[in-house]
Amino acid sequence: MRLDLTKLQVGAVAAMLHDVLNEDERLYLDTLEGETDLYELVRKLLEQIEHDEGIQSQLAEQISDRLARKSRAAERVKHNREAIMALLECASLDKLTLAEATVSVRETKPRLAVNDPEAVPEDFVTLTPKPTMEAIKLAFSPDDETLPNWLRVEPAKPSLTVRRK
Repeated sequence: MRLDLTKLQVGAVAAMLHDVLNEDERLYLDTLEGETDLYELVRKLLEQIEHDEGIQSQLAEQISDRLARKSRAAERVKHNREAIMALLECASLDKLTLAEATVSVRETKPRLAVNDPEAVPEDFVTLTPKPTMEAIKLAFSPDDETLPNWLRVEPAKPSLTVRRK
């Protein structure tokens, strides 16, 4: 069933019936149901929405599980590297050559690290500006005659509500 054909079909039937049945909503809806694929297509689309919402939920759970697995793998890598370094230290070796790899221990250069990010002076901080919509909504209204050029009113648009039984 194609959406564009159903829209044409529903539009044509609705146009024919609107003036004749505008007072009898039940008859209008019954006629739309009997003469068009409207109800069947909406049911199929709702079924697809429910299916895709389930997929989204499953994927979110899989992503969460995989992020946890990634974190555990990163921890194992860290601990295994520390274990190799400890073994080399016990053996008083700076380098060990194996068929699979050569491992060596070296001193890195000292580096700077921030102890307290809140205490870093403004000159050394990069801030990413993000509009605070709550404050903007308190200061301005879509009904205001003039708005600053950095703000616009988006037109109202229809929103679909689905209540499952």
